[in-house]
Amino acid sequence: MTGQFSLHSLILLIAVVPYMVAVVSDVRSYTIPHGCTLALLALYPAHVWLSPLAINLTASLLVGGTAFAVGLAFYALNRLGGGDVKLIAAAALWAGPALIADFAVTMAVSGGLLSLLYITHFHIAPALGFDHAGLRNGLREERNSLMIKLPYGVAISAGGLVTLLQLA
Repeated sequence: MTGQFSLHSLILLIAVVPYMVAVVSDVRSYTIPHGCTLALLALYPAHVWLSPLAINLTASLLVGGTAFAVGLAFYALNRLGGGDVKLIAAAALWAGPALIADFAVTMAVSGGLLSLLYITHFHIAPALGFDHAGLRNGLREERNSLMIKLPYGVAISAGGLVTLLQLA
């Protein structure tokens, strides 16, 4: 049993990497690589097999599928990107029915804090850009384009990392 637990811990540790890559990529370019989601999906069977706790695979697949369907609705409304939807679904699969509430709350709180950070930054930045004629054009364009986008992969990854911590 000890050997399985340490292998399971290794799987959980490896699963941290896709979340970190998603964070860096989303902050830099507002994209989440497909490989992040694929890596989490590829590691999931090993997690199920090596987990010291019983995992209801059917219920976990239902949670992941439901998260994907809800995310797809937000994608259709242009509120989430495709990479965000896929990462949420993969993270929800790992959370399963037991941890989905913790994942969702962590993701929502992290997203709210991230939004506050962006709002605060972009209310201060325009004040620094005033000249005699008003805002400089470059700053105005930058502010408008960045206020629309939010690297929500950061919040999703925070929820996923909390899930991995709870599974350990």
